[in-house]
Amino acid sequence: MGRSIEKVRTAIHSGKLRDLLVGSLLLVCMLLVLYVTGIGCPIRFATGVSCPGCGMTRAWISALTLRFDLAIAYHPLFWLVPPLFVLVAMRHRIPRNLFNALIALSLALIIVVWLVRLVVAPDSNMIFSSVECVDIVNIGEPPWVQALRS
Repeated sequence: MGRSIEKVRTAIHSGKLRDLLVGSLLLVCMLLVLYVTGIGCPIRFATGVSCPGCGMTRAWISALTLRFDLAIAYHPLFWLVPPLFVLVAMRHRIPRNLFNALIALSLALIIVVWLVRLVVAPDSNMIFSSVECVDIVNIGEPPWVQALRS
């Protein structure tokens, strides 16, 4: 018990806990602004092109409601998120080369899936033809350009 308290005190005094709290607060504020303004994905808003993570939230909502067919259609790599969190959390306990290789492999998978989804849209038919997903990946005029024209 004493060692745990000492670790917390060390984290507080080293500024790590403060940095984590400030970073978390900034992230929550940013998400709140995106939600309130209706922007959603800032990359899609700015460029009109869906980001590599597009559909990830919808995929997790579908997975949590046990609609795995829909989850995979929204983003086929939704299952990769928990292992990546564990990998990052355990990064000091695994060899650096292995950590870097796993991160590189994950990023490569995400980029390949993103490129395929950009080329073959709507891509729900690639995975489950019976799943009806709309607007999984979209390439179009950015919303801010549409707003300027109206």
